[in-house]
Amino acid sequence: MLVIDTPYNTTRKLQCLAKENVGTVIRYYNFSNSKTFPEKCLTLIEAQSICAQGLNIVVVFQQRQDSAEDFSHSKGYEAGRRAYRYALNDIGQPAGSGIYFSVDFDASNKEITSAIIPYFQGVEQAFNELSNNAPAYAVGVYGSGATASALKNANVCSLVWLAMSPGFRGTKDAIRNGDYHIQQKAPSAKLCGLDLDYNLINSETPDFGAFVIPVEAQSASLAHWTGTHEVVSRNSLRLRGGPGTNYDVIGNLKSGQHVSASPVSSEWSSIDLEGDGRIDGFAASAYLRELSL
Repeated sequence: MLVIDTPYNTTRKLQCLAKENVGTVIRYYNFSNSKTFPEKCLTLIEAQSICAQGLNIVVVFQQRQDSAEDFSHSKGYEAGRRAYRYALNDIGQPAGSGIYFSVDFDASNKEITSAIIPYFQGVEQAFNELSNNAPAYAVGVYGSGATASALKNANVCSLVWLAMSPGFRGTKDAIRNGDYHIQQKAPSAKLCGLDLDYNLINSETPDFGAFVIPVEAQSASLAHWTGTHEVVSRNSLRLRGGPGTNYDVIGNLKSGQHVSASPVSSEWSSIDLEGDGRIDGFAASAYLRELSL
């Protein structure tokens, strides 16, 4: 089975990806998306869709993180808090899985010691505070072999995803010695119209932090649509990534627009815009009126 990583939403490509023998999709957590990658952050809808298709998920936190200035204890602490809370509250990521944190450059020994190790110590502190010293998630690193080795020696990282470049410090040694869980392979590629990278899994370390959201828990929201509804808000109605105001706004529905909707709680409904039985977002039920067609 293939393992891919991509900064793009995979929802509309999943049937094709499954046919192409993709078994695991690596996606992102972050603080916010950019104009370059407006779909970078994994949403609840996409996570549900991936698992409903029978694929696994791996996640990596990245908010730039491609130079030493992006790393410090305080930045790691804030990243750890965001990643842990998002995994637990927004995605429902199960305990025992992992969250990787990106170090997307060839860090020197000085940069590793002065900035990157403190960053991961901040992540560890955040995880411990939010879990009463019993974190549900293992911490991983995406980066060079040298970075991974130093973090493991400092006991602030247990999962290793080697970045694509074999020229990064220590990476060739890590590959040769099998000191990794995932290895990103060059070159970048395109599959099912999706820009992505391929990865190899170390057969000696098969537990690389992947997870699934049980399909049974999602069945009610992925099917049994109640029919066509009209948006009756005075202005546009916000489409969110999950059933609550704590979820990001991912789009807007126009007043008078017709959509397929299904209640998921007393206040929120899942929305199917394409009529294909897949969730495109969530909206407040009070602003939806069922139509008799």
